Amino acid sequence: MEKRIFIAVLLSFAILYLYGVIAPKIFPNLAPKKPPVTATATTDTITSSTTTSATTSAPPTPAAQPAASIAAPVVSNVSATSQQLTRVETHDFIAVFSNRGAEMVSFQLKRYRARSGGNVELVKARPADRTDFPFSIVAANRQVADQLNGALWAVNESREGPNTIIDYRYAANGVSATKTFRVGPEYLFHFAMALNPAAPYRIQIGPGIRTLDAEEGQSQLTITGDAVVQRDDSLKLIKREKAETVAIYPGDTQFIGVEDNYFLSVLKPEKANGAVLNRIEVVGTKNEKRRELYAAVNATADGVVTGSAFFGPKETGVVDRYGLERTLQFGTFGVIARFFLVALKWINTWTHNWGFAIVVLTIMIKIVLYPLQHKSIVSMRKMQKLQPKVEAIKSRYKKAKSDPEQRQKMNMDVMKLYQTEGVNPMGGCLPMLLQLPIFWGFYGLLSRAIELRGAPFVLWIHDLSTKDPYYITPILMTVTMFIQQTLTPTTVDPAQKRMFMIMPLLFGFFFKELPSGLVVYWLVQNILSIIQQLIMNKWWADHPDEQPA
Repeated sequence: MEKRIFIAVLLSFAILYLYGVIAPKIFPNLAPKKPPVTATATTDTITSSTTTSATTSAPPTPAAQPAASIAAPVVSNVSATSQQLTRVETHDFIAVFSNRGAEMVSFQLKRYRARSGGNVELVKARPADRTDFPFSIVAANRQVADQLNGALWAVNESREGPNTIIDYRYAANGVSATKTFRVGPEYLFHFAMALNPAAPYRIQIGPGIRTLDAEEGQSQLTITGDAVVQRDDSLKLIKREKAETVAIYPGDTQFIGVEDNYFLSVLKPEKANGAVLNRIEVVGTKNEKRRELYAAVNATADGVVTGSAFFGPKETGVVDRYGLERTLQFGTFGVIARFFLVALKWINTWTHNWGFAIVVLTIMIKIVLYPLQHKSIVSMRKMQKLQPKVEAIKSRYKKAKSDPEQRQKMNMDVMKLYQTEGVNPMGGCLPMLLQLPIFWGFYGLLSRAIELRGAPFVLWIHDLSTKDPYYITPILMTVTMFIQQTLTPTTVDPAQKRMFMIMPLLFGFFFKELPSGLVVYWLVQNILSIIQQLIMNKWWADHPDEQPA
């Protein structure tokens, strides 16, 4: 029986290891709503060293009104003579727009830090001669698209309450266009564009999302540049490595965009003619090829496209507020992960340290599972006492080992003995089976919850969502597993027992690349199990539950 358990556990953790390598590449709201923060805008002219503030203001616009208006087509030539950058800074982000192509060239999140330092930048880095920044234009007429994306648009800024209105206009060679952005204190902001004469075109964001630091790029836990499309309240996840060259989504699309583990960039069309997902092949600096995705919304037949854009963190309170909650995927056991996140948030209000919050939550889980684990230990000890009787039954059928009928009779006699003595042979497996959903829930939580991204614990652990840089916690976890295995009652023979001693080494190998927060959880579980076993071995030797029926 225990040999089969060992093989099952071994296979489970082989699957676990493969899942850790492959799945990341394939696979109630506690955040308080912040009060509006007044956005400030400044215009920086590239050809000049002076910086001026936008001071023009207008009466506040009711919230129910559209977030941006579309100006009438321009009839005479309109353009600018120099590149201008418009910077909008709020409590949460810094957005920078350029009048070259009327595009967004930077979007930094002030509350989230890159691994290498500085704010997280959600606009992916690209060569200086590229003009495909977010809100660039893709048109059926390539010449028109190149003209609009490379041109210097005339820019006008104004204020409406807490919102900054950036209005771009351009006209030349028989083509006129307007592009407007309304940026407020929220992560969600509005965009609108009109083209005259009307022609098929689309507004796009991408490619991908943000430039990863070297450490993140090499991590097996990192999932970046995948696409999300939601239609009819049904979310579809598209892996960038499996995406089609062009995927068209006609009709009503609630949003389309790109994501990684922690951040999201999407377009939410209002007046549009469907959405498009476009895949390109990119050759890196070392000639390595990779796929990148653009997400776009099509203009209507009259040359107009409007909507909202979200560039921000996949924080539970934030995505819930903007109707993007389905993009926060915690894996197969997402319900458990969400519950743990709520619990950790509450505990963290007392501990002010996410690592200690994990320790407290682990203790609480141990208390909840204690009755089952106690029954498991009692069951194992009963089986240990019955082992001589089991061996006696096996010896009676020793000569008929190869006879299936006799072997079946032997198994029936063993099960009858277990039933007579009130022993459940599978009782020792139940706690391990219950641990697996909890384990996967923690795994999904630690690899996806932005609340734990960059969260320090103690000393050398500076980020609970990444591996232990010195492998200290995996080593301690392996040692505690050896101790726990030594103390746990067993019914296996010495040869099988030596086989079981390999398991802690396998666990240690599997866990060394997993998030350190997950290793902390398992380490604390081991320590608590050792304490529980020591107590039972010393004071509960004659526990009534352990006496034969």
